[in-house]
Amino acid sequence: MNKKNLYLRASTLTIILFASMIIAVGFGSIEIETSAVINEVATFLQGNKTDSPNSMIIFDIRIPRILFAAISGAILSLTGMLMQTVSQNYLADPYILGVSSGAGMGAVFCIITGVAQIFAPYGVYVGAFLGAALATVIVVRIAGTSNSPIKLVLIGMGISALFSAFTMLEIYGSKNEAQVRSAMFWLMGSFSGIQWTMIPIAFTVLFALIIFIWLFRHELDLILLGREEAQHLGLSTTRMQQAVVLISSMAIAITVSIAGIIGFIGLVIPHIARFIGESRHAVMLWFTSLIGAVVMVWADVIARSLFKPEEVPIGILTACLGAPIFMQIINRQYKDS
Repeated sequence: MNKKNLYLRASTLTIILFASMIIAVGFGSIEIETSAVINEVATFLQGNKTDSPNSMIIFDIRIPRILFAAISGAILSLTGMLMQTVSQNYLADPYILGVSSGAGMGAVFCIITGVAQIFAPYGVYVGAFLGAALATVIVVRIAGTSNSPIKLVLIGMGISALFSAFTMLEIYGSKNEAQVRSAMFWLMGSFSGIQWTMIPIAFTVLFALIIFIWLFRHELDLILLGREEAQHLGLSTTRMQQAVVLISSMAIAITVSIAGIIGFIGLVIPHIARFIGESRHAVMLWFTSLIGAVVMVWADVIARSLFKPEEVPIGILTACLGAPIFMQIINRQYKDS
């Protein structure tokens, strides 16, 4: 595909993303017309923020939530792309290393034991991050200097199963129904409660991820040729694998610690990006992040609008939407097999 078409598609996706974020502000348990949203934003940009209910809903609740949805969608999609590259397996997703299971165990432990209340409002986030960090350390430690993608995937599967078992044991041992419901809701993912203080953290993670992929885009392309070919061309596949594992794990740890476990985004979006763009990482970087952001923004809109005023956990919704799309993609790619 020529550069002109790629730029045109990327520009179109960028416009769709910004339009989606503006439109999404109006959806929720209380609907706000797009014209009212634009007026409130215009007033704010002029330095005259109002104290109306609409203004509080828009600026204190929905805008930070929508921003985080877009950022987290890009993060999950990019880490999914990285894991599919480094494992040489297009069925890989961001959670293949067991990081999400570690985060789930840490978060549920804080909720069930009451630690989350002691260190409120950051108890769950800290517990989830520490659990994810523990899972990362174990995976890196066991994998060692091996450059085998199969070993890496199998270790991740083992760690994921182990931490998931611990999580279920924590929930099973709890006698407090409210704590169990809170733990299960967190495990299914949610953007409720997102605050402005979380946006800089998430944006920093996304920025670091983009810089990493851009700097090592050629090395990542070489891995797609096969590990033997990449080594013959002078690439240290072991170091590259370790670097990808570390930065992906850190990105997922922070994202999951804030929003919980959100499935299928990191698995499906890279496939869609390859279909729309190219497999080169210099191109995939932008298409994957933009598509992931758009999809997550609209998934969040549906999650908070489908059964309003109740909210559907975002992880349930992404699984319901992502699974059929993923099966269709697999069917198209392997229809002659």
